[in-house]
Amino acid sequence: MQDVALYKANNHLAIEDIARENIVITASSNSAAKIGLDKESVKAFFIAQISAAKAIQYRYRADLLSNKTSHKPRDLNTIIRPQLIELGSKINTQIAYCLKHGQPFTADQETGFINALNVDYLSNSDKKKLFNALIDIRLQPIKSH
Repeated sequence: MQDVALYKANNHLAIEDIARENIVITASSNSAAKIGLDKESVKAFFIAQISAAKAIQYRYRADLLSNKTSHKPRDLNTIIRPQLIELGSKINTQIAYCLKHGQPFTADQETGFINALNVDYLSNSDKKKLFNALIDIRLQPIKSH
């Protein structure tokens, strides 16, 4: 997310892009549904991910006001977004695998989840929001014929 923030800063782009966010949420939830996740239950998780990503970007950009960097960010459109799409697909696949194999996410895993997310500029409240959205994800209901 720091590369995203720096790319956007260098190219005078806003951090928040509601139209892009809606595209990502729709595409991600459709993709999740194709592998058996409940489309509606997964939307909150994608929204939480986007909120966390924006929080990281805002905090990093605030730091750039007093701490300049010579780092050159990777290109947003040709490198970062494709990698984020691939990562999102892998996350969906792992979530679906866990749920399909009777391994739901539970509240007692919160501390481990929060401790495992060692990301600069990501607050504990961001992590909790992600975790709460994660434990609400369900598989698609089985349709009876």
